[in-house]
Amino acid sequence: MNLFIRFAWLWLRLLVTKKPFTALNGAIHQSYRILPHDMGWRLHLPNFRFFSFMELGRFEFWYVSHKFHEMSPGSRLIAAQELVYIRPVSPFALLHSDTVLLFWDDKYVYFQHNFYVKGTLVATGLAKEACMRYGHVQSPVSIFGECQGSDVATAAAVEHWQALQQSLRQLSQPK
Repeated sequence: MNLFIRFAWLWLRLLVTKKPFTALNGAIHQSYRILPHDMGWRLHLPNFRFFSFMELGRFEFWYVSHKFHEMSPGSRLIAAQELVYIRPVSPFALLHSDTVLLFWDDKYVYFQHNFYVKGTLVATGLAKEACMRYGHVQSPVSIFGECQGSDVATAAAVEHWQALQQSLRQLSQPK
């Protein structure tokens, strides 16, 4: 429920403020106060809440980049997500989120999400999304053009993540 409330608040804020878009590789910065309804049984922010914050960061990216309008509604499908949880986040902490478009290929768009409390990294995540248009996967190249400016380390990290996903898929095949 709190994802819907935060989503509505974000959308309203974006409609009112008309936030400028800097560049495709620029970070989307967001901040959230961790409230008691965000807490898990162990009195810290549970891992699954980070995925909601990741979704809000990607939504803001698509909205302010004006690429959102080049796809049909409901047009982003998550193909994979991964989160590395580093430190617990306590109640009432101010959580800062940075969302960055890392890379895109012929089929997917890759985002990195970093989360900070008081300047300390508490979690980092990757998300792979497919762009849809009229029920079919749309190549990100048709939205952004050819991927330029990705450094070798970023491309290698994405390739490594893809290989891991492929290995898991093969491991999960019925025997």
